[in-house]
Amino acid sequence: MMQKFQIISLVVLIVLINSPAGNSEQTEETKTILILCSLSPAQPAYRLILGGIRQKLTEEFGDRYSLHTEYLEIESYPKDDYPKERFDIYNEKYRNIKLDLLICIGRNAIGPIKQYAEAYLLNLPTISIDFDFSNFGINSDLRLNEKSAIIGLKFNIDKTLSTALSLLPATSSIYFVGGTTTFDKYMMSIATESAQRVKKNLIITVLNNLSMDKILKQVHSLPVNSLIFVPSFNTDLKMVTYYNPEAIRLISMAANAPVFAYSDMGFGDGEVGGYILRFEKVGLLSGVFAVKILEGADPNSLSVTEQDYYDYVFDWRQLKQWNIADSDLIPEGSTILFEETNFIDKYKWIGGIVLLFILLQTLLIVNLFRLNRNQKLMTKKVIETENRYREFLHEDRSLRLGQLTASLSHELNQPLTAILSTAQAGINFINSNEATPELLKQIFQKIVENDKRGASILSSIRGMMKLESREKEKVNFNSLIDEVISVYRNEASLRDIKLSVTLMDEPVYIFADGIQIQQVLLNLIFNASQSMEKINASNKVITIFNSINNSDVIVSVSDRGKGIDETEKDKLFKPFITSKKEGTGIGLVICGSIIEDHEGKIWAENMPDGGAKFSFSLKIFKDGQD
Repeated sequence: MMQKFQIISLVVLIVLINSPAGNSEQTEETKTILILCSLSPAQPAYRLILGGIRQKLTEEFGDRYSLHTEYLEIESYPKDDYPKERFDIYNEKYRNIKLDLLICIGRNAIGPIKQYAEAYLLNLPTISIDFDFSNFGINSDLRLNEKSAIIGLKFNIDKTLSTALSLLPATSSIYFVGGTTTFDKYMMSIATESAQRVKKNLIITVLNNLSMDKILKQVHSLPVNSLIFVPSFNTDLKMVTYYNPEAIRLISMAANAPVFAYSDMGFGDGEVGGYILRFEKVGLLSGVFAVKILEGADPNSLSVTEQDYYDYVFDWRQLKQWNIADSDLIPEGSTILFEETNFIDKYKWIGGIVLLFILLQTLLIVNLFRLNRNQKLMTKKVIETENRYREFLHEDRSLRLGQLTASLSHELNQPLTAILSTAQAGINFINSNEATPELLKQIFQKIVENDKRGASILSSIRGMMKLESREKEKVNFNSLIDEVISVYRNEASLRDIKLSVTLMDEPVYIFADGIQIQQVLLNLIFNASQSMEKINASNKVITIFNSINNSDVIVSVSDRGKGIDETEKDKLFKPFITSKKEGTGIGLVICGSIIEDHEGKIWAENMPDGGAKFSFSLKIFKDGQD
């Protein structure tokens, strides 16, 4: 019995947990709305109306709603002859979608919906948005069913014109500019009749059934004290589509009189404004109605007044253009948009503080400007100095290699002569029929070896002759030294100089520009050889060796010359200091600059037994080091 009771209790608990009242995180049902617009999507008013609806739905439901929009495009078909097969597309498309609300927007949208819509559409709660011409004696069918909220937009062109004329009391002529569609002509008739009621003795001129270019030409030179009113403009005589915003923009740019209209379709594009029907307000009102109906309100309980969609609103730029921006005739409580704020007049109380701040900063700005100019000059000089330095490096390299011309010619002549003689020997063997494959293989191998030797010499010379600076990289220090020795070895032989080279067995790596380091070493070797020009050949020895001191590798070049004058020892690495008749005095300066750029040290000292020793040190490069 106890076990049965526990099972029942567990079932009840599960039911309570999963019930709507107990689940605080239950997802609310998504609302689905279908909007049927009577005309094509190009209608400018649709953008404002649909934007207002979306804004209010989003404010209330967030992303928990789905909006479907379709355009019936009834203007593309004869009046009262909308094709059933087209509307059947919408019947089929939404038959299996659970819709919560239908919104009908635009002129005569209700007619084809009533005629062709299936029952599931006809029975939906509905919002109907359309013009209401009942005050002009025309009955409009705006109600789809018994659950319809009607937003009937009634024109009050009398008040719109009255506001415009009150703002410009000297007006004596009104030019009504309209399009050629049936709706354009109907709106024209309403507007002209209204003008006759509002003010007597007005000169009324109608400009329609014209192409746009002819209209623009006429409004360019209207009489003084004229204004322009655009009731509706969809197409001109050439059947070119404009719609009100584009038409008003073109007319206002060409006209010498202010332009007014019945609605905000053109406001911001050249229309002055006034008491106008605002489709922006219509969209927001429709969104409010939609939210209320979706939350359970009775559509029939929702009503609309003229104040819900009409408003006093003016474009400040147009008011300024026609010198009425400060007019006392602008209705009290009007909304002024696009006003260009004059910050100096508006914020006079901080003007003094700003001026004082500017005065206090003037000296600082002038000083900064002067420093900036000096900095630019200094930067320019640094760049020029660096370029000149690179030229010095190249000239010094060229000078040293130029001094090796004879020995290099001799050095290159050896492999070339060997290649020639070997090739000739091969030809002789072939002519005498004594050539065997093995013998020819030996001949060709010797040619290849001598060619590689010559190419190696040229490669070393070409690398050292390059002018451009190169990126530092990991290089084998011993290999750099060997290449320099190979270049200088024949020159040493011609000068009766013995080269004594002692390098460590293990390779030592540095992070450097190899060509520049070779230039330093070649310079020191040349200096050593020149210091021994006047001594016996048996004593002419240049000793080159390297060693490691902690994290540095040290290379030394010593000679058996007369040594360094102690009075000039401290000046050796300063420019234009030389003891040689043909010296430039920049060789050691360049050496010092290169070693310093590589974060190394260079120094000179006299040997105990005579002669001088020049040394420089560089950091050893280790794997993993940046």
